[in-house]
Formats: sequence, structure tokens, C-alpha cells
Amino acid sequence: MYKEKSKIYFLIAITYWLVYMIGLLQMGILYKKGINYYNIIYWTISGIGIFIVIIKDKNVINLGFTKEKLKANLMISFAIIAIAFIISIIVGKYPILRLVKDSLYYLFYISLLEEILFRGFIQNYLFGLKCNKYLVFLIGALMFSLTHLPFQIYVNNNVSLTYIIKALPQLIFTFIFHLFMCFITYKRKDITIPTSLHYAIDYLQTVL
Repeated sequence: MYKEKSKIYFLIAITYWLVYMIGLLQMGILYKKGINYYNIIYWTISGIGIFIVIIKDKNVINLGFTKEKLKANLMISFAIIAIAFIISIIVGKYPILRLVKDSLYYLFYISLLEEILFRGFIQNYLFGLKCNKYLVFLIGALMFSLTHLPFQIYVNNNVSLTYIIKALPQLIFTFIFHLFMCFITYKRKDITIPTSLHYAIDYLQTVL
């Protein structure tokens, strides 16, 4: 996990990220027009990223999955998910069916996909850049942070520089968030715990 690679990996990561950003921008445009099927773009782009890694590497290590520490990581992850869901039932403001639906959405559509693509695929492939590893992590953090702009500027109906300035605290948070999740991924050898933490933060923030 997070080991030096050949330059082609870095080029793939940058190219994919640019396509991903364009896809998010297109999603925002469709959202503003009231077209409800914009999520198809997200699923398609995510699938392409996963497909690239599986075809090139013939394994899922660079997607953030290894067998090392897997049992312990899964136990910790399930505990985090269960605790977050129980909290939402006890103090949440929505009925149980709504909580289940939101829980699945934030676990699979938001958390798992973002961890696979950013703490897995892109961050791993960025190590094709032959430079200090800390700089590679910072580049990954900047890329992850910037992905929160193209779609959100349309959701917030503020396609302007003022939105970017207004969103700076959130962008800084996501920058630090990426570094923290990469640290856990590096230490625990996979993205299972980061996925559960990502889920807990986003899900509870929404339903409480």
C-alpha cells in the first residue's frame, strides 16, 4: 500500500482525476437543469476507475484492499458502522426506513466509492511521481479537496469565485480529512476502517 511505482501510474491518476472532475461538472449542470439521472455519470466514472486498476494490476491492492489485518479491520469497521446507526436511531430526527435508506446511501454511494477512488486508486497511482512521499500525499489531498467544487457550485447555485472563497473551510477540512484517512489506510493496510469512519461522519452529520 502506497509504494513507489512507474511514471505511467502517475499519468493515469492525473488523467483519470481530470475526467472525474469533468464528470462532476457535467453532473452539476444536469442537476441545475432538473435532470434526475445525473448519478449515472458518477457510477460510470467510478466503474471506469475500478476497471482500470483491475485490468492493469490484476488485483485490488491499489483499490485499497489487502488480506493483511483484514479480520481485525472488518471487526472495527462493523463496530463503527453499528454505533453510528444506533446513535441515529436514538437521537435522529427521521423514521427508521429513512435512516436505513440514508445509511446505505452514505456507506456505499459516498464513503466506499470515494475511499476506493481516492485513498485507493488515485493516491496509490500518484506514487508513480518520483518525489518525496509526503508531497505525493499532499497532492492527493489537494486533488480530493478540489473534487468538492464542480458539483457543489451548482447545488449551491453559486457558480462563481465567491463560492470557492465561501467553501474554503470545507475544502481545508477535506484536505486534512484525506491525509488522516491515508494515514489510517497506510497503518491498517486497507480502506475498511477509513470507509466506516467516512460513513459515520457524513451520515451522522446529515441525519442528526
